[in-house]
Amino acid sequence: MTLNVQGDIQPFHFPTTTVLVDDHEEYLDVVPLLLDPMLRVRTYSSPRQALATLGNNGSRPVPGGGWLYRWKDRPSDTQELVALDIDSIHRVVYDPERFAEVSVVVVDQVMPEMDGITFCKRLPNPHVGKILLTGRADDATAIEAFNAGIIDRFIRKNDPAAIDKLQTAIVELQRRYFDRASAFVAETLALGNFRFLRDPAFREVLQGITATFQPVECYVHCNPTGLLLLDAWGIGRFLLVQTDEDLRAHYEIAADLGAPPSLLEALRGGEALPWFPSRDGFYHKSLENPEASLYPSTAISGEQWYYYALIDHVERFRLQHVKSYRSWLREQDLNASIGHVPKLI
Repeated sequence: MTLNVQGDIQPFHFPTTTVLVDDHEEYLDVVPLLLDPMLRVRTYSSPRQALATLGNNGSRPVPGGGWLYRWKDRPSDTQELVALDIDSIHRVVYDPERFAEVSVVVVDQVMPEMDGITFCKRLPNPHVGKILLTGRADDATAIEAFNAGIIDRFIRKNDPAAIDKLQTAIVELQRRYFDRASAFVAETLALGNFRFLRDPAFREVLQGITATFQPVECYVHCNPTGLLLLDAWGIGRFLLVQTDEDLRAHYEIAADLGAPPSLLEALRGGEALPWFPSRDGFYHKSLENPEASLYPSTAISGEQWYYYALIDHVERFRLQHVKSYRSWLREQDLNASIGHVPKLI
């Protein structure tokens, strides 16, 4: 279950939880075992209990939250400025419970406490994808609910390909969850230094990286601009992305401060990208051995010229304090085995 980069690159993405609701205990026992073991599935036999848990957890309109704040100075009495705290996005990686975010629910239509469509209507988070499990007699009801936007998919339980269809639908809706949740953030970032997120040429770059590194988490990072990528074991890499304008700014500041000629030549030609360990990310006279902060780059032409470097040395992110997806999955399995929580597969 690697990062899906078939569409625009999302400003943030991490594995999430799928909730399965069905009053048949046997179905709850079997279905999660037939799905991708890297999919986190939390099962409930009671729709009321599932709704109560989802409501108590406080569904967040944007995973991580707290990224928007009002600017202190107002341009006029009728206008208000809102700022986006881009740098806080990658800090979601330090939240050990980020994977508990529910992005998809799979619910049976026929249950004694309430039917599946009623359950979907009562979900508090509009970004969550909804899959209805039906019998043959439920087709008309399911189609009506789909056309009304109450559910996103419906799958017949007796369909021989039901599990394959369920697996595909969950993966598609998990991606759509982040498309919806990050829509405003993505629109805002596209106005600045993150235009590469929507550039098909750069999407191919990330596709090539995911084919070998296989990240499951991705977060935009500013100063310097790039993407923090983590695999399921918590191993991270930083995809540093610069433009001609970025390199020109680095060169001019370094030249004004009397940087070594070798450093200036590298910045001028674009064959190396800087990631200086300074507060503002630019060259400072106090830096020792600044050439050690240069990384070989690759140039690519898309809507503009990009220069990128995939950096393995990411100690400054303190990833030793980050809980990996696999570690979190093991904890959930352990909690389920000793009965601390409802059955979790």
